[in-house]
Amino acid sequence: MSKAVELQSANNPNRQSSPDSFGEKFHERIQQRAYELYEARGAASGRELEDWTTAESEILSEERSNIRRAA
Repeated sequence: MSKAVELQSANNPNRQSSPDSFGEKFHERIQQRAYELYEARGAASGRELEDWTTAESEILSEERSNIRRAA
């Protein structure tokens, strides 16, 4: 593939995200929400796994709702 085509493809706003970038964004959203939960309970340590699993559940639920709305 030529450099011009590669650049065009990379700058295309209609281009689909790669599965890796989706996974990274998903992970970042969970991480951010887990931190918010941690802060909301006074930044006390010892419940990191609970914060993470709660955040993951919330984000997955959001994604399912978005998919249902789009269908």
